Amino acid sequence: MIHVLFLRAVNLGKTNKVPMKLLVAAMEREGLGQVGYLLQSGNVIVAGADQEAADLKRRTERLIHVEFGVSTVAISRTPTQLATVVATNPYTAPEGGNVHVAFWDDTPEPANLAALAAETFADAQLTLLGNEAYMRYEGSTHTSKLSNALLERRLKVPTTSRNVRTLERLLSLEAVTAGL
Repeated sequence: MIHVLFLRAVNLGKTNKVPMKLLVAAMEREGLGQVGYLLQSGNVIVAGADQEAADLKRRTERLIHVEFGVSTVAISRTPTQLATVVATNPYTAPEGGNVHVAFWDDTPEPANLAALAAETFADAQLTLLGNEAYMRYEGSTHTSKLSNALLERRLKVPTTSRNVRTLERLLSLEAVTAGL
C-alpha cells in the first residue's frame, strides 16, 4: 500500500523545522516503509507500509515529535484519492492567482461545514467537496481572508493546504503512480 502524508505546518520559515531527508531516514529506521518526499513542505510518500493509514499517521506524528521536537498532524491520502482530488478540482488558476486544496481527516460538524460553505470572500472562491476545500485565489494567498487557519477555526479540525501544482507533481512521481 502507498500513502501520501501531508504534514501540517512544518518548515514554515524558521519554525517547526523537520528536515525531510532526516525524516525519511528516521521513518525507514522505524520500519514505516520505503519513504520519499516532494519539496520541504511536508509531502511524504510511504510505500510498502503494512499498516492502516491511522496507525501510520500516529506513528509518524510521534516520530516527528521525538526526533525533531515538532508537534504536527499528518493527513493521509492514497494515490487514488489524491488523483480524484486533482480530477475533481472545479477551478483553474487565474492570471496572477492560484488554486489550493485543503485536506482534513477528522469529521467536522455538519453545521460547521454549512456555515463555512455559506461564507464569501472578496478575493477568493471556496468549494467544499468531501474532506477537501478547493480555494481559488485571485491574487496572493498571503493577503486573503480565506486561509488554512480560517478553515481550522471554522471546521474545528486540523487541516493543511497544498497548491494544486504540488499535487500534480506528486501524482507524476513514480512512487505515487505505482499506487494507482
